[in-house]
Amino acid sequence: MLVPIAVVHVGPIKNWFLRLLTIYFLDIQYGDAQNLAINPDFRWLHSLTYQGVIAAIALLTMTCFLVKAWGYHFNPNLKFIKSPSFQKKILLALLIMATIDLFYNIPNLTAAIEPGILEETERYLLIVIFLTGFNRFPKYRIPVAIYGSAILFGLSHLSNFGWHGESFTATIAQVIGVMGAPLSGQNCISIQENYGCR
Repeated sequence: MLVPIAVVHVGPIKNWFLRLLTIYFLDIQYGDAQNLAINPDFRWLHSLTYQGVIAAIALLTMTCFLVKAWGYHFNPNLKFIKSPSFQKKILLALLIMATIDLFYNIPNLTAAIEPGILEETERYLLIVIFLTGFNRFPKYRIPVAIYGSAILFGLSHLSNFGWHGESFTATIAQVIGVMGAPLSGQNCISIQENYGCR
């Protein structure tokens, strides 16, 4: 339902800081995913809504339209590169075990899918905003995108305080850990390769 609002009102915004603010306000619309309450007897549907998977997919959908309205095109560059030790038998065995496991651990699966979609969408938006916002400063663009998105992404986890009884200390530890994870060398290399920067 927010797609038309996002495209019409947020799409024309050019200022990078205002884009950050609008992303924040749009993002909080997906915070309380448990409002889509479904009877626990319907195990699959209840798990999808209770864990926030539907909300994550909604945010991803809105992001696709919003980024397109900003004039950017998707280039996922998802190539399957086989490692030297790749074996089809091992891949097939893993897929079979994962499929069997799905029927016994639906809540664990959906609990993993939700942050995988929602949080990576948030991080993608932050990186795009910082990269384009500092386009006139090629020397600082990559560091700002990496550190700025990592700091904001980490701070967004402050909202987990009190969620399912999470303590303040645990929340701070999570914020620090989340801030540090994107700053690994692999993320820096990935961003540089995708944008052709040194």
